[in-house]
Formats: sequence, structure tokens, C-alpha cells
Amino acid sequence: MKHTTDGIYITQPYEVGGAFVSATATLTTGTATSLVTGDADYFLDLVEIMFSSTSTVALGTANFSIALINDGETYRTFSMGEGQDVTQALFPAPLRQNAKNTPWNVDMDDVTGTTVNVAATFVKKNRN
Repeated sequence: MKHTTDGIYITQPYEVGGAFVSATATLTTGTATSLVTGDADYFLDLVEIMFSSTSTVALGTANFSIALINDGETYRTFSMGEGQDVTQALFPAPLRQNAKNTPWNVDMDDVTGTTVNVAATFVKKNRN
């Protein structure tokens, strides 16, 4: 909890300044990849994530899923459709990282002719 010089308590969803970390990754052929490596000093809590498909397969032909994984646990699964598709998720209350110094990984179903670009923003948190 933070407070003003008058002693009034305030809340803010995120820290400011250098507390934000952005990351990008590219997914193809169902091979998991690291979105961001772990930080030994801070938890990296997820604020937002976006997936952009550059599939050569016709739109609406099939759906596939993308898993967001930390410390071996799947946190969320996102659905996307074939073709040019964009999915974005915002977390006003950040999605908490399970363990410090572990990477956030992303993995997708093995879909021929599909590449997904992933972009995310994390906030560094010091939790006890």
C-alpha cells in the first residue's frame, strides 16, 4: 500500500518507470518458445498479451489454441482462427507469475502454414 504525504492511502494497478518489461516471440509448427526469461529478483506479472496470425490458410477453416505457460503450469489458453487474425487480452489485475526466475513460455497447436507473432507486457513485482 502506498500513501500520500497527507497519509491518504492510494492504490495503483502497476508500478511506474522501469518496472515494465516487453517481450516478443514467434510461434510455428507447434513448437513451444520462451516469451520472456525469468528474473531472479522480481516476479514478472502479465499485464497484456497479443497474438497476430499470419496464416496462409483460409480464414475460418480451422481454430487452434495457444497456451501461456509458467513453471510448467498452463495459465491461460487462447483460441484463434485461421487466416489473418488478431487476439488481445488485457489483465487490469496482472496475471501473477508462479515463481521467480522461470520463463513465460507460449505454445500453439501444430497448424501447417501458420505463424503467430506474440507480444506481451509484464510488470516487475516484488512479493514476499
